[in-house]
Amino acid sequence: MRPPKPEASAGAQPADKKPDFIPSALTGWIGLGGFVLGVLWLNISGPLYLLSRYWEGLILMGFTSVPMLVWDGVLLASRRAAGPVDGMTKRRDYSFARTGMKLIGLLSTIALLALLYWIFPEYNPSMKPDGGFYSNFFTLCRLAGPWVLGVCAIYFYFVDARLDDPHDGYWHFGHVVLLAFDRVDWAKVRNHLRTWAVKGFFMPLMFTFVCSNLPGLHWHDEHGAALKNLFSGAEANLPLLQALFNYCNNFIFSVDLAFVACGYVLTLRLVQSHVRSAEPTMLGWTAALICYQPFWKTFGDLYLGYWSDGDWQSKLQHNHALLIACGAGILIFETLFSISTISFGLRFSNLTHRGIVTTGPYYFTKHPAYITKICAFFLISLPWIDGRANGWGLRNLFMLAGLSFVYWLRAKTEERHLASIDPAYSIYTEQIRQRHRRWLHLKFGRSA
Repeated sequence: MRPPKPEASAGAQPADKKPDFIPSALTGWIGLGGFVLGVLWLNISGPLYLLSRYWEGLILMGFTSVPMLVWDGVLLASRRAAGPVDGMTKRRDYSFARTGMKLIGLLSTIALLALLYWIFPEYNPSMKPDGGFYSNFFTLCRLAGPWVLGVCAIYFYFVDARLDDPHDGYWHFGHVVLLAFDRVDWAKVRNHLRTWAVKGFFMPLMFTFVCSNLPGLHWHDEHGAALKNLFSGAEANLPLLQALFNYCNNFIFSVDLAFVACGYVLTLRLVQSHVRSAEPTMLGWTAALICYQPFWKTFGDLYLGYWSDGDWQSKLQHNHALLIACGAGILIFETLFSISTISFGLRFSNLTHRGIVTTGPYYFTKHPAYITKICAFFLISLPWIDGRANGWGLRNLFMLAGLSFVYWLRAKTEERHLASIDPAYSIYTEQIRQRHRRWLHLKFGRSA
């Protein structure tokens, strides 16, 4: 039987629809606890197994994601006892036919993605046995891929029976592959392909970064000595403090990367971390992708090279007090940036709508990650200090302002996308506006 086609585009919600159920603001912090346990495992037990880097990266992601999956699953199970949650029902309409069609859609999507990886020079060298930049990702795909597909088959069969509308993007794309175009909702197909374009771009990049950061998570004696020096009241030992800064900096970014990598992989309807809609505009995609490799290396070097002729360490090396203060400020802004990612739990993803997050730093502003990231960039580069002639310091400030404009553009395209899809975002926007008005008038009252 042919499913009815929706009148609105894929992902659109009626104005009277209740906001998506986001299980708990504690989810991300539970994941952070799992991440810390994963780091302890890497330091204590990891060296005993002599694992390859990609297995260590996967294990760290497992430590981070499994506690969040369990926590969200338990909360959603209790919530579902009171009624349906965002398209999930209590019915058990199992269907091998629908599951098979979805698996055709999944396998065809992966085959299309693999073809693009093979075509593009950015990825092709990493698919060969001798490796490349993304080699850890592609090696893990070859080794774990068949097992993941088996789990997907079971998951599809189990979840499909519990959906109000089981005819999702996988089902429709499966019909595209079989040339059954009369049964296809093209809006869902387009959203499905955009979603996998997001996953296809960011999964190899973020997993590669996770693996690259793993050596820096190992605790050494110099880090303990640096802590003793920091709190002993003795004269600052800058080499030790530098080692401690590097560890903290790597740890903070590793937290962010682990959550981000888990978010791109675990787009699961069962725990409400699925993608509702992917960014439909070229402007939104362009503004986001400029900020990531490989596009950033070209665009950043040619147009936004605000980092000048050195960083904060080289520029402040003769003023120890300012050096320490600047390093502390960088870590504070990076921590706030990482907390913004933690607030998403399993739901972080660029260019997609996966539920409106209003807790943590998002209680105070709509874009805390972008604000704190720009502030960190400012302190890391100290762009106005430049030893070159011809006004380079001023030019650096203009280029950092240009990067800030790119992030502003990202923010605006995200706002437009979310507001067009989910009425909850307009409610959240008004709450933020009212809070800011009260704070500007020094009326720190109860939240609107």
